[in-house]
Amino acid sequence: MRIKMILKFPKKVTNTPITYDLIKKFDLRVNILKADINYKLEGYLVFDIDGNSKQVAEALAYLEDAGVEADLITNTIEIDKNTCVSCGICTSACTVRALSMNREDWTLNFTEERCVGCNRCIDACPTRAISNAMW
Repeated sequence: MRIKMILKFPKKVTNTPITYDLIKKFDLRVNILKADINYKLEGYLVFDIDGNSKQVAEALAYLEDAGVEADLITNTIEIDKNTCVSCGICTSACTVRALSMNREDWTLNFTEERCVGCNRCIDACPTRAISNAMW
């Protein structure tokens, strides 16, 4: 079972080795996609987590007990190829580089596995070719 999650850390747990615990205690594979955690301040972590359903359920219970808010990311984007003009503006809004320009033919590429569902590209698209899509 592979899922994307965003964890929101309150300041009281920013010094807790949450990622280490997820790996060590629950034998999960964790792929960090984006993080912004400041010691004794709030923070967030976006990642892919891979493990069986029992491991994931136990990890979610651990996160809740630790005071970490965990939200599943269940959406990604969809690009209307008929409306997209491959201007590339959305690529500058995409901090995880899920959107990029093909340098050979200057068309827009989308790597769904990298998308964290932040939707910044939707706001950036001048032709409104990008929208939410459910997995």
